[in-house]
Amino acid sequence: MAEGKQVINPPGLFNATALGFSQAVRVGETVYCSGQVSMGGGTLEEQCHDALLNVRKLLAGSGATTDDIVKVTIYCTDEDGWRKTADVRAEFLRPPFPAVTFVVVKALATPRINIEVDVTAVIGAGR
Repeated sequence: MAEGKQVINPPGLFNATALGFSQAVRVGETVYCSGQVSMGGGTLEEQCHDALLNVRKLLAGSGATTDDIVKVTIYCTDEDGWRKTADVRAEFLRPPFPAVTFVVVKALATPRINIEVDVTAVIGAGR
């Protein structure tokens, strides 16, 4: 029998339910996170750091850690974003590394957002 969805909307993050979605959903041991961004602006590196901090909060709220991440998709408006954010990503993603897709896009939700990170984690995968 399939397990039900557990909605994760931790305090301190954007109230996604007001717009009809959840910050994250846990089904069994798998956690699916909505794309995370920085609402504070700043450099690309600062925005990446803020987005990954949000990911960490989401995972903690669901019983997972960044070590449990198995898939990452990054959307970025900067063609050189992969190189520019390497040091920031290294703070959060350690070997064995998850599968990663990096997509350069023309624009994101608002002009001040230059990077968005969404992840899938499997609780216990990082042990």
